Amino acid sequence: VPFLGEYYNDLLVIEAWLKDRSGPAEAQSLLRSALMEREVTRNAIIERLAKKRGISVDVLTAQILSGAAEHLTPEEYATLQDQQEQEADDE
Repeated sequence: VPFLGEYYNDLLVIEAWLKDRSGPAEAQSLLRSALMEREVTRNAIIERLAKKRGISVDVLTAQILSGAAEHLTPEEYATLQDQQEQEADDE
């Protein structure tokens, strides 16, 4: 576990001791718990970002996991909007 700063390191050591776990095991447990708690929020964010890009959640998720996803600049977003509007007008 990388150093968290004195305060958070102390909290982790105390939490691990209370649960009779090693520091790394407790850090892993806390991270899992935090990720589970954020699942609904994370899914909503992914859904919004996929919609913004005009792609499915599955496609964006695959791009993120493969390392192919990139953050959009305001200019790229404006270009995407123009393309999406043009496609809508063509239909």
